[in-house]
Amino acid sequence: MSLLNNLNTASSGLGVSSTSMSVIGDNIANLNTVGFKGSRANFGDLLPNDVGGLSGMSSIGTGAATDTVATLFGQGSIEGTNNSLDMAINGGGFFMVRSGDEMMYTRAGQFGYDDNGYIVTAGGMRLQGYGAEGGVIGRQITDLRVDTPTTPPNLTSMISMSANLDSSVDPTDTPIADGTVVADGATSTINAFASAGDFSSSVTVYDSLGEAHEVTVVYEKTADNTWSYYAVVDAGELDGGGTEGNAFLISSGELSFDTDGQLTGFTQNNVRDTGTPWSFLGAEPGDYDLQFGVDVNGLPTEGGITQNAGDSAVSAVSQDGYGLGYLSSVEIDQDGVLVGTYTNGEELQLGQVLLANFPGQGGLERVGGSMYKATISSGEPAVGVAGTAGRGDLIGAALEGSNVELEDQFVNMIGAQRSYQANSRVFSSTNDLLQELVNLV
Repeated sequence: MSLLNNLNTASSGLGVSSTSMSVIGDNIANLNTVGFKGSRANFGDLLPNDVGGLSGMSSIGTGAATDTVATLFGQGSIEGTNNSLDMAINGGGFFMVRSGDEMMYTRAGQFGYDDNGYIVTAGGMRLQGYGAEGGVIGRQITDLRVDTPTTPPNLTSMISMSANLDSSVDPTDTPIADGTVVADGATSTINAFASAGDFSSSVTVYDSLGEAHEVTVVYEKTADNTWSYYAVVDAGELDGGGTEGNAFLISSGELSFDTDGQLTGFTQNNVRDTGTPWSFLGAEPGDYDLQFGVDVNGLPTEGGITQNAGDSAVSAVSQDGYGLGYLSSVEIDQDGVLVGTYTNGEELQLGQVLLANFPGQGGLERVGGSMYKATISSGEPAVGVAGTAGRGDLIGAALEGSNVELEDQFVNMIGAQRSYQANSRVFSSTNDLLQELVNLV
């Protein structure tokens, strides 16, 4: 093998060392790039030359060349952020983003909104997933968009009460039953009506327009283990007019208790059922299903009224209505579901982020911007929900950092530097030998 061939061999060594240094430099440069996956240069020896020897034919290598530059798809560290739309994948899979008709894949989960409410990357690519309508997630892959800035109001239909009524109350001399005060919307104020009873509490309800109103429930003990209750509203808030602050009766009934103070049953009589129509101003008519507890098998359930010794007091009250709500925040759960929280306390599913897996992810083509394209080598993407079929979980308000370890890169850099120096010495020594040969001629 000639000395000139030695120059080519040394030159190839310089080339692979230079390539290795370039890959290391790229890794270090992207040390703080979100979702970046480091690369590794793989090398192979070149076709050797056959040479004759005393024992037969042998071969001498002719140097090295770059085989592949492989992307290493190991997990990067995950750190929390203050942006609810930031997402990190803990495990396998890629986000799918679309630009025009072209689909890209990335591990960089830095997302925000565009001016049309679409969830996009910094470069404007739209995140892909299942859309939702009316809080129900569909099954068609589309551009994810938060297009439900408000939730409509919901008319209250049920009121649940939990309280204790003082068993020591004297059932005699009951002004409400005697007609001293009357809840007819024209005679007594709500304050007077409530003061005449033995106990009262109130709950906020909503009409069909989302307007809030107070329903006051007044309790009056009428006999041992028996109480009457009266639900009243402000007559001044009713359609058709009325005196503001006056008590208008909308429902009444009786509560029965056993000797252990447990509710055994209750009745409910709505005034609308007796031919007295009413509704809040401008809203559609509505009645309330008052629930105080009971069962086993005294039915309704929900709520829990007891009659025990001790002060009368409310322990819990709830109702199923709400007013108009404005979107206040969006969060992502580990399955990729976008959950919108509204100012009225309601939560609504707005969509679901999907992830793509590849049978040969090492064959993905790197195109810059932390993006990849599918190739024949990578195979077609298998799209599905996070946490299934090898796809990782999604972590909201977090980002996956680069998987490059700086210490490893420095070690690799030293190796590449020494390799370059050694190949330079081979080149220099071969050159000296050639110079000596020229001098002999």
